[in-house]
Amino acid sequence: MRLLNIILILFLLTSCASTSYRISSELSEISGIENQYRGALFAINDSGDDPVLYIMKSNGVIFHKIFITGAKNVDWEDLSYDDDFLYIGDIGNNRNQRKDLKVYRVQINDLLEYYNDGELNYNLPDTIKAQPYVFNYPDQINFPPEESRMNFDSEALAHADGKLLILSKDRSKPYQGICKIYEVDLSNKPPKTKLFQEIQLKGVSWLTGSVTGCDYLNNKLYVLTYKRLYIFERSKGQFKLLHKKNLGWLQQWEGISVESESEVRIVAEKSYLGKQKMKIIKL
Repeated sequence: MRLLNIILILFLLTSCASTSYRISSELSEISGIENQYRGALFAINDSGDDPVLYIMKSNGVIFHKIFITGAKNVDWEDLSYDDDFLYIGDIGNNRNQRKDLKVYRVQINDLLEYYNDGELNYNLPDTIKAQPYVFNYPDQINFPPEESRMNFDSEALAHADGKLLILSKDRSKPYQGICKIYEVDLSNKPPKTKLFQEIQLKGVSWLTGSVTGCDYLNNKLYVLTYKRLYIFERSKGQFKLLHKKNLGWLQQWEGISVESESEVRIVAEKSYLGKQKMKIIKL
């Protein structure tokens, strides 16, 4: 009985620290989310969908879709933004053999004209043009590499201090649990990509330990896996682990948006682990 009471208390504490929402089946393959404007969330699906940017309310309800011209959704996996642009990462590379990895840059500061007195008037455009940036990993020689070096897939993109960070998803055999952080400078033509740092994550396989999303706020890098959320702080040019949080039952968490240093929003795609959903977590 005592053990049952402890389990119940832990469940209640976890429930109080989070809020969940159902997401439309149109986003059953949701792979990225960003909270750019008050009352509006940007979201994308991964491979299999058209190049579409979904606009959602904070409760997960879709109220508009924008077709991204000049882009193709080979395997969109994450998105990020700065003051002027939205960045969409066509970076999925399950077999580690792609030579056409891209980041699409979409101008979004023009969307401010669709706000009246700080409120979205919903008369958003139906299309926006994207500018593609092709990049490659400087340490990848073979396409695909040998199994022990299968670490060139990615599902995580973040804008940080004027550059993009792309985090690798380790698919090596045997599994090593290493996430490589690449820094991409789009101001160079072609974009300059460098291996910035490697971090070690907990997990016995890619299913529990590999990175599926990331975000950046106030000098901190938030790294998502199916099982945990890691928070790294940038100190003297390197990322150092500050905190980690267990996310409970295994879910296919695919995207993260940091609302504040005390709250994050994560999304899961539909899978055998459960339906597509969105959850707000208190840190």
